[in-house]
Amino acid sequence: AQNRRPDRAATVYSRAAKAAYPDCPVILGGIEASLRRFAHYDYWADRVMPSILVDSGADMVSYGMGEHQTEIIAARLAAGEPISALTDIRGTVCYISPELIPNGTVSCPSYEKVASDKAAYVRAFKLWLDEQDAVTGRPVLQKHGDRYVLQNPPMPLLTREELDAVFTMPFARAYHPSYETLGGVKAIEEVEFSIMHNRGCYG
Repeated sequence: AQNRRPDRAATVYSRAAKAAYPDCPVILGGIEASLRRFAHYDYWADRVMPSILVDSGADMVSYGMGEHQTEIIAARLAAGEPISALTDIRGTVCYISPELIPNGTVSCPSYEKVASDKAAYVRAFKLWLDEQDAVTGRPVLQKHGDRYVLQNPPMPLLTREELDAVFTMPFARAYHPSYETLGGVKAIEEVEFSIMHNRGCYG
């Protein structure tokens, strides 16, 4: 079961999906995409890399817990809106044209600046981290070359009833059966009987 997942898996799989289905929107989610939604330090490369949107070719990142974002994105795409028009959904990161940048947006140092200046990297990180509250958070912008990456404010948390509905869904609570012949997934062993006390990670 070792070495079956490539480094930067979200980027690799997103590129493959775009190559196979170039007209199909690709929306990344999960911890890998969430933590790389802006320019970020990459341990494998030992350098600052651009937003995962740039390297992956994806159209959008859904960060945090994505239930509401997924419903909104699916409904708007089903209604015929192009993915490029979905620039106002909370809990998402997308490209935006300069003329559509929302009022009140916070701009952090560009990718090029943070890649060459550690102090600018720290300022950028603090700027977007300070906007992670669903009540007070503002949109955050970071320039990458001639493109603008916009992080919309976080999506409000699920209500208790919504969270209960999520946890009554019939999750498999196991890895895919194809891993059985490979000895399973070792990482499951340390959490198999754990009790969940929070969702996701602070990132």
